[in-house]
Amino acid sequence: MRFPIRFFSISRLLLPVLFLLTLYIFSLVVVDSFYSTENRLEIVSSQNNEPKRVVSPSIPLHHGDSDELPPKYNLMEESYGKKWTKKRDKYLSSANCTVEYANKNKLQQDHPCVIRLIKQKYLRQPSPKNLPYRLGDPQNVDPSDGQAQGILRILRNQVNITITLRAYDGETLSNTLYMERSFQWSGLLIEADQISHSQLVDRNRRAYTSPVCLSTKPYPMEVVFNATVGTLGSILDGVKSAKHTSTDNIYTMQCFPLYSMLVAVGRTRVDYFSLDVEGSEYKILTTIPWHKVDIKTLTVEWNHVPEGEAAMTRLMEKNKYIKFGLLEMKFSHEVVYVQDFLNDLRKFEDY
Repeated sequence: MRFPIRFFSISRLLLPVLFLLTLYIFSLVVVDSFYSTENRLEIVSSQNNEPKRVVSPSIPLHHGDSDELPPKYNLMEESYGKKWTKKRDKYLSSANCTVEYANKNKLQQDHPCVIRLIKQKYLRQPSPKNLPYRLGDPQNVDPSDGQAQGILRILRNQVNITITLRAYDGETLSNTLYMERSFQWSGLLIEADQISHSQLVDRNRRAYTSPVCLSTKPYPMEVVFNATVGTLGSILDGVKSAKHTSTDNIYTMQCFPLYSMLVAVGRTRVDYFSLDVEGSEYKILTTIPWHKVDIKTLTVEWNHVPEGEAAMTRLMEKNKYIKFGLLEMKFSHEVVYVQDFLNDLRKFEDY
């Protein structure tokens, strides 16, 4: 009788131990399975060098209150990792670095080839300060439609670097000429219209100038540009360059992302960005890697944007900007955005 009793006592001790051991092994299997699927968010280079995302459908990705993936800006580090700069020479081949190659392969915004092309072929240095302006009306100190005065009030006259797209002839309704003449700012003037750009160069502006358009995609591209006066210059959607016959007013045009232009001039910190491209404003704003730039203020024409001003404002708010107000002037229908410099202080949102 004592043997069965002793066996029963031992079994009572072993059963909890076996149960705990089984539970521990099961937990290891579950954890291992979780970590094997948790990091299935990868960046893969496709044949045309355009980054793609491979995401495990079994685990939802949460970014704030949305399940949407964060935007891809087609940057070198997104395809090759953050250490790509140590081997940047291998990404730049003088034999292959052509505009056709950059467009066909949809090279990244900060690809060395793209930056090299802009610097060598599409960027004109500022005119020397000892070279006098050649203005049609030099007595008109501020030819803008109110934008210059408004931005200067917001920035308390502390303006150093600006970007203007489109710059037109460099004088008519210029949002930045007053800042340049009165406050000695430096900047970048982009004008795709061939005639307007020629007039712009003749003004002897103290800023970089470029005869390109801003890309509506996060990579360089060729488009068909309509320079007809009635449309004030715009990109024609749905028209393939290969099938288009150029005329005096409609011709192919090379476009680069804004970030590419900023890297080319070595200025990613900007006080004021004037964006007026007759309808492509929203698409251009989506190409900007906002985590890579520091743009304090913007004025953006909204009345020709197909997506609407509300959608554009939501986009800017998502990128930590505040809608300061609307400018409804004689020639302007623009919304003013100001960088939300208090965003990092809103700690109460974490509670």
